[in-house]
Amino acid sequence: MIMSEKIKPGEPDTTAAGNPSEQVPDWLSNRLRRMFTDLMDEPVPDEFKALLRKLEEKERGS
Repeated sequence: MIMSEKIKPGEPDTTAAGNPSEQVPDWLSNRLRRMFTDLMDEPVPDEFKALLRKLEEKERGS
């Protein structure tokens, strides 16, 4: 896809990432799974927790 091309709303994405029939190679799938598992095991930074609290308070109207 050319950078200047835009996908119109409701139009299917025909790129490889948007094509569910494309198979991800096992080696890549395993590598990504390990990376994201490691990421999920990391603690959430305090600054991010504070931002989430502010967002929750704003949504509650506090």
